[in-house]
Amino acid sequence: MNGEYWDRVALEMAREYHLDPVMAEHKRRVHVGLLREWWPDVAGKRVLKSDLFEEALGGDQVLLDWPEGSAGARIAAVDLSREIVRRAERRLAEAGRGADLAVADARRLPFRDGAFDRLFSCSTLDHFTGVEDLMRGLAEGARILAPGGEMVLLLDNPQALFYPLVRRLERKGMIGFHLGKTLGVARLGKELPPLGFEILDARAVYHIPRVLFTAFLKGVRALRIPSADAPLLRLLSLTERAQGKPGQYACGWYTALHLRKIRP
Repeated sequence: MNGEYWDRVALEMAREYHLDPVMAEHKRRVHVGLLREWWPDVAGKRVLKSDLFEEALGGDQVLLDWPEGSAGARIAAVDLSREIVRRAERRLAEAGRGADLAVADARRLPFRDGAFDRLFSCSTLDHFTGVEDLMRGLAEGARILAPGGEMVLLLDNPQALFYPLVRRLERKGMIGFHLGKTLGVARLGKELPPLGFEILDARAVYHIPRVLFTAFLKGVRALRIPSADAPLLRLLSLTERAQGKPGQYACGWYTALHLRKIRP
């Protein structure tokens, strides 16, 4: 998938985003919660986000809300799509949030070795066609991190019970964008150490049966139920109690890993 493809996706998503606002807000809370837990203080750190899809288009954005209270954190982000970068630049500027944005490929980042202290890769590398591209993106992440630097990596979880159904819907053109190759937690446990990463934590997150809940939300919207969002968000927050529990990978959509680049 090239930048022109994601330009077209962005224009479609600008008309109708792929997540209902309740699901997008829950996803935002899950991601920001992980960042606050694993990186409680990024003051003075150089931080890179590896795509801008959410910041450009959705309620599941992160950079409008995070980091807060971290003086001197230097935030940068890249995306393969010029259209997405343009939209993200405008949205961040309107919110008064400073960040250095650039058009770039996560497999070939235009930064020197060790340029960043933190890297947030939020379901970026699982949209490429081949596993070799995913691995190239991980290797790039290791390259641009300083020794001792940390990465929060999220990838689609192939162990989720509803993952095969979502892939079938994608093949029928019902998802809105391409889902690429991904790796499960066991395979990642083997592939990451040779790249120079140690795994500090791993868990499944975003415990929503996406297809079923999307259909349910369409029904709620059709009924025009007032003030439905708050109780629905409380319900979704309860599903995240599955994090770290037995069977978590059967229901969590993302595999989330907290990684550290091993010092030489």
